[in-house]
Amino acid sequence: MNRAWWIGAAALMAAASAAVLPKLADLDAAVRQQYGTVEVFTDGSYTVLEDDNLVDALGAYPFTLAIGSAGWKNGVLSLDLKVTGNDHEPAELYRNMAGAISFAFEETDNVNQLLLRLVADDKWLGTRRLLLAADIRRREWTRALQEELAAAGNVRLPERLKTRFRISESELWINQFISP
Repeated sequence: MNRAWWIGAAALMAAASAAVLPKLADLDAAVRQQYGTVEVFTDGSYTVLEDDNLVDALGAYPFTLAIGSAGWKNGVLSLDLKVTGNDHEPAELYRNMAGAISFAFEETDNVNQLLLRLVADDKWLGTRRLLLAADIRRREWTRALQEELAAAGNVRLPERLKTRFRISESELWINQFISP
């Protein structure tokens, strides 16, 4: 009888575990969502950025600006986006910046810092001039800030956004794109 009792108890524990564990997992997700930390999985796969796949991964992303240069070292992605011509609006440039941030932090899991620059590329003179520079870190990034950047429109960025993403504006940016 003692042996049958142990077998029955083990079977009951196994059945109870199968019923209770999924409920505990749902409870954990509900608590994290309540406090604003929710894991989001699209298809369960992230790009692991490396020297070998940097060009292919960035080339597949739908930027409207050309990529001027890109670099990868020790968790830091450096990216220059080229602004050519006079037909660009700040809203488009902000959307490209938000897209670069999305690529770095939502589509990869090993980028810890994004050094992003928007560079005016003058083909006639063969010169390049800095418009905007940003130093965005994964631990300080939020999707809400990224969405705020993407929706900023054709106005100057709020100080809060510039501070959190460490965005600096050049005189050329202010004179060419922001001033009336």
